Amino acid sequence: MRSKKKQSIGQRAKGKDNFLRRVFFLTLYALCTLHFALCSDSHADVLDRIVAIVNKEVVLQSEYQKALNTARKSDVNISEARVLDEMINRILLLEQAKRLRPGNSSNKAADDDALVKEYIEKRIKSSIHVPIEEIEAFYTNNTERFSGKEFLEVKDEIEDILVVGKLRLKLLEHIKELRDNAYIRVRLSAGPDLP
Repeated sequence: MRSKKKQSIGQRAKGKDNFLRRVFFLTLYALCTLHFALCSDSHADVLDRIVAIVNKEVVLQSEYQKALNTARKSDVNISEARVLDEMINRILLLEQAKRLRPGNSSNKAADDDALVKEYIEKRIKSSIHVPIEEIEAFYTNNTERFSGKEFLEVKDEIEDILVVGKLRLKLLEHIKELRDNAYIRVRLSAGPDLP
């Protein structure tokens, strides 16, 4: 009888040891898994930052940096803020252009540029009218600029000059209106020429 008691006590001790080993190894496994999960998150690389959010579109750091580098090739003094503003304006105009032509879902920059240009032509430039009196006044005030040419010879050229000036003003007004009605959040850290 004693041997049976010793066996059952020994088996219970052995079973208890196995249980404690299992709990120990499961706890160790859980702690190691948690440690590696936390360590891998803390060492994660940032692939690209968001510089700005414009309605539902984002401007990534890489896109912004590419635009800044391109702009500085033609104008080394252009400010970071101006480049970002131009990117935001383009996004707003492109959104409007896509609303005008909903079938166009292309993401190619050349297609987008053509779409924005078409939008500006249809939405803004088509509403500009320059009266003949304004063209004549411009000719009269700038006769030396046309080096003795007759009014009828330069009428179309003057009209183009005046249309471009009015287009700039109307485009600025339109962009201001788009900005007023848009959700814009800039997340660019302040640089030397950013507020």
